Amino acid sequence: MTYFADHAVSVVTPIVSNDLIAKQTRCLRVRVPEMARRVTPGQFFMVRNPNGNDPLIGRAFALYDVALGSGELELVYIVKGKLTSSVAQLKAGDPIALWGPLGNGFPATPVQHLIMVAGGIGQTPFLALAKEALGQQQFGDSQSRLTGYTQRVSLCYGVRSAEYLAGVESFREVGVEVHLATEDGSIGPAERVDKLLERILDDGAPNQSRRIVCCGPEPMMEAIAKIAHAQGIACQVSLETPMACGIGICFTCVAKVGSTDDWDYKRTCVEGPVFESTDILWH
Repeated sequence: MTYFADHAVSVVTPIVSNDLIAKQTRCLRVRVPEMARRVTPGQFFMVRNPNGNDPLIGRAFALYDVALGSGELELVYIVKGKLTSSVAQLKAGDPIALWGPLGNGFPATPVQHLIMVAGGIGQTPFLALAKEALGQQQFGDSQSRLTGYTQRVSLCYGVRSAEYLAGVESFREVGVEVHLATEDGSIGPAERVDKLLERILDDGAPNQSRRIVCCGPEPMMEAIAKIAHAQGIACQVSLETPMACGIGICFTCVAKVGSTDDWDYKRTCVEGPVFESTDILWH
């Protein structure tokens, strides 16, 4: 289900915690039971610091995890730019403004092997997705949303250096097979994350038994989309297009969707951020 502006919840609430979990990477935790009950993996929230108006607009933070018992959300973000630098200074008890959940999340599609490919901060939407896919948690306000729809989940996760890896143990704890690569070779092979994916796919399993989901820098997602298309594997990408409003009004987050001869601009915030990789025109 997509939540447009008229369905989004808007709150200013005290921060529960705002902890550093990797280099320049923090996990913001807030108690917002209605949002926690409604959100699905792959959706996002617009967040801003209410103590001032510079910057005036918020920024999209993807769902990382939900603690339904306490009604708490976890949103992981990288500190880069004025807004996130401002939020990074906030402490437990300080107010934070957010509205959502917004956008289309990942489909809950049955598959034998779900392969998650992340670059940079792109692992953020995948912990909740892994928990849902493995049947460990129900998400969304509709009990009809499927859970426990896969037998195996793998994460291919690439970053510049080991100090940027965030949440790796959390993925392992829920039963995800984690494969790591760093550009400098500080952990795992010194290679791009698409090479990790190619090795996993080279196991002789039928391609129709696998599905790829991907999030990270656009050149990386384009490379993953090409691999998936060449092997006939279903693939969804979660675009990280910068957003201003998050509710479809400003049209600053558009992406080209369709075919070379028949395409249109789609708003990442309401028609995305998750799209079929074959629908994206990367150039």
